[in-house]
Amino acid sequence: MKIGHLVRGAKQPAPVGNPNYYKRELNSSLLIRSAAGLPKRNFLDSSFGEQNPRMVAAKCFDRYGVFPINFSFPSSHSRNLTAEDRPYFLSDTFPGVPHSFNLWNEYLSEYEKSYFALSTKKGGWDTFRHLEIIFSGAIPLMPNLEKSSIFSLSHYPKRLLSSILQSLIDEGPAIPDHQTQSFMSQWAKRYLTTRATAEYLVEVSRFATDRVLFLDKALALQTDYLSAFSFIGLSEVLGNRLVAAFEPSYLFDDFAGETVRMYGKGFGYSKTIPAIFRSSESLDQDCSDESLISLAESASAIVVGNYDANREVLSRILRSGIDEQKVACIVGSDLVADSQLLRAARRSNMTFFIREFSSQA
Repeated sequence: MKIGHLVRGAKQPAPVGNPNYYKRELNSSLLIRSAAGLPKRNFLDSSFGEQNPRMVAAKCFDRYGVFPINFSFPSSHSRNLTAEDRPYFLSDTFPGVPHSFNLWNEYLSEYEKSYFALSTKKGGWDTFRHLEIIFSGAIPLMPNLEKSSIFSLSHYPKRLLSSILQSLIDEGPAIPDHQTQSFMSQWAKRYLTTRATAEYLVEVSRFATDRVLFLDKALALQTDYLSAFSFIGLSEVLGNRLVAAFEPSYLFDDFAGETVRMYGKGFGYSKTIPAIFRSSESLDQDCSDESLISLAESASAIVVGNYDANREVLSRILRSGIDEQKVACIVGSDLVADSQLLRAARRSNMTFFIREFSSQA
């Protein structure tokens, strides 16, 4: 049984070929296809106010000694979105629906024709589908989002997303007006791109950016969304000041290998970073500890892209005398952060970023 199965309490949290598994979470009154004849609605009433993600992050650090983080959308794929008529109220691309697209643009085209799309919690609240919907100009409908921790999806306009869904249920289907669409577009560019997330990571970590080492030995061999998007964003912000200890070659735009067999067919992350930002200092998987420690010693800061997958490697580096204060660790698990991890993070001098939190938080 996979982690996501345990979290949802079901044997099949994402049964491909059975969209009804997720569609049942959405109020049946919203399962309509055509947008023809629907009224426009301004979902930003006079009392609306959204929490600033930096304030949420500060509250999280005060409570747990860690910072929240979530997936982000590659800035290079972001485009200016304008308010325009769309033929569909609700996208027919549902979680659990298999697709045969080999091109990302073809996959996104359905969202681009729709005002709304269902996007549910799976193993955790954070999923790249949310971002694909938002950056296609549609709005994700997330049932039960109001029950999530205030620190999960901390960079999203969660109050607005919850109120939009409730309004559609209470007042009937409608399409968002220009003001609502513009708000979503501006929020996404300000807080949800890879660049914005990397700038946030650097800002709250308070480390020197003269020469930053990105450490994730596993990412070179297997995709991890949060680690990959973090590396992409740091590349955008730091350029050649970022050095990959172990190069994830498929993230660079000169990658000549096949991407269709990668996780999610490589959509969104593969071939994203300009090849001019490759580092000649990246190491082989079987490199000696001495080589890795030497590289770590030369860095002004170290970002561990996947803390769980690199604990042993990180421990060896720290035992060599590397200052914990220049290390930032990203925990990207679908599982909520448990009390043991939170206690360890608070005791540590490293900066921790965590993706999922208990709904009791």
